[in-house]
Amino acid sequence: MLSILDERKEIHDSAPDVFFRETMSGGLTFGVTDPKRGAAEGRRTPFTFHATILVDDVVAFIEEPEHTARLLARVSYPHFAEGVIVDRGRFNLFRPGDAPRTRLMTYVLPFVNEGRALCLSGTKTIHDDRGWDLWHDTTRLYCQLHEGEDERGPVVGAGILSLGVGDVLKLIASMGSSLPGRDGLQARLRFGHFFLGALWDLYAPRAQASETNGVSA
Repeated sequence: MLSILDERKEIHDSAPDVFFRETMSGGLTFGVTDPKRGAAEGRRTPFTFHATILVDDVVAFIEEPEHTARLLARVSYPHFAEGVIVDRGRFNLFRPGDAPRTRLMTYVLPFVNEGRALCLSGTKTIHDDRGWDLWHDTTRLYCQLHEGEDERGPVVGAGILSLGVGDVLKLIASMGSSLPGRDGLQARLRFGHFFLGALWDLYAPRAQASETNGVSA
């Protein structure tokens, strides 16, 4: 299982400009391909991942079109063995969508469960609006579970994962940097505004009391 020590070692060794933690959970069902149906039928079998997302170079991350970061995670699901980890996941922020004025947040989590290679791919579709629509967009991850090592494999399950207000506060509070002093603060502020936009301005002050710095858990 990916432990706190493993995570800290990776942060220490790779020294990302910014890192943060995100937990998402929701119903997921094998044998379906539609996320809404999978979420409805899988309410009693929640799929959960506890992820650490690492942005190695925040300037390059913001400037490159794909906005790609690394993702580590622990996965839990009633039908899986304990100790399932993701050590080569991928997070993409604000990729262009197919429809006008939309952007995509995408998550790719390849892992192995009892010798079987699987890959969870998830998408948040961000529409060019604000307010509660933005809140809904950034807290709902529509997922498909693929057979094989990446998202090109056949779909063997689907569902919707989500996070609530408390989870957003935890995400913001968990945001850290390997850069020293003011450089680290500026990296976090720059990434936070780019990532969460108006939500950052709303929730960051509320998370300051529990904010962690450096590589603290």
